[in-house]
Amino acid sequence: MAFDDVTPADLARELGIDAKRIRVFLRATYGKLNRSVESRWKLTPDQGASVRRHFARAS
Repeated sequence: MAFDDVTPADLARELGIDAKRIRVFLRATYGKLNRSVESRWKLTPDQGASVRRHFARAS
Protein backbone atom coordinates (compact mmCIF):
# COMPACT_ATOMS: atom_id res chain seq x y z
CA MET A 1 0.00 0.00 0.00
CA ALA A 2 1.44 3.39 -0.99
CA PHE A 3 1.63 6.10 1.63
CA ASP A 4 -1.44 7.84 0.23
CA ASP A 5 -3.56 4.71 -0.23
CA VAL A 6 -5.98 4.06 2.59
CA THR A 7 -8.46 1.22 2.97
CA PRO A 8 -11.86 1.05 4.67
CA ALA A 9 -10.22 -1.07 7.40
CA ASP A 10 -7.62 1.66 8.02
CA LEU A 11 -10.34 4.29 8.31
CA ALA A 12 -12.50 2.05 10.51
CA ARG A 13 -9.64 1.72 13.01
CA GLU A 14 -8.98 5.46 12.86
CA LEU A 15 -12.64 6.45 13.28
CA GLY A 16 -13.66 3.66 15.64
CA ILE A 17 -16.49 2.36 13.45
CA ASP A 18 -17.24 -0.83 11.51
CA ALA A 19 -15.54 -1.03 8.09
CA LYS A 20 -18.83 -2.30 6.64
CA ARG A 21 -20.42 1.12 7.30
CA ILE A 22 -17.57 2.74 5.39
CA ARG A 23 -17.94 0.36 2.44
CA VAL A 24 -21.70 1.05 2.32
CA PHE A 25 -20.93 4.78 2.16
CA LEU A 26 -18.28 4.23 -0.53
CA ARG A 27 -20.65 2.20 -2.73
CA ALA A 28 -23.37 4.84 -2.36
CA THR A 29 -20.95 7.65 -3.15
CA TYR A 30 -18.55 6.13 -5.71
CA GLY A 31 -20.34 3.03 -7.00
CA LYS A 32 -19.35 -0.59 -6.76
CA LEU A 33 -15.86 -1.90 -7.40
CA ASN A 34 -15.17 -3.30 -10.85
CA ARG A 35 -14.44 -6.85 -9.66
CA SER A 36 -12.68 -7.78 -12.90
CA VAL A 37 -10.04 -5.12 -12.18
CA GLU A 38 -10.25 -4.30 -8.45
CA SER A 39 -10.43 -6.68 -5.52
CA ARG A 40 -10.46 -4.16 -2.65
CA TRP A 41 -10.94 -0.48 -1.99
CA LYS A 42 -7.77 1.61 -2.11
CA LEU A 43 -8.86 5.16 -1.50
CA THR A 44 -7.26 8.32 -2.78
CA PRO A 45 -6.52 11.06 -0.25
CA ASP A 46 -9.66 12.90 -1.42
CA GLN A 47 -11.85 9.83 -0.96
CA GLY A 48 -10.38 9.23 2.50
CA ALA A 49 -11.10 12.85 3.43
CA SER A 50 -14.67 12.44 2.17
CA VAL A 51 -15.17 9.40 4.42
CA ARG A 52 -13.70 11.25 7.41
CA ARG A 53 -15.98 14.26 6.85
CA HIS A 54 -19.06 12.08 6.43
CA PHE A 55 -18.51 10.06 9.59
CA ALA A 56 -17.39 13.07 11.64
CA ARG A 57 -20.80 14.63 10.97
CA ALA A 58 -22.60 11.33 11.66
CA SER A 59 -21.17 10.95 15.14
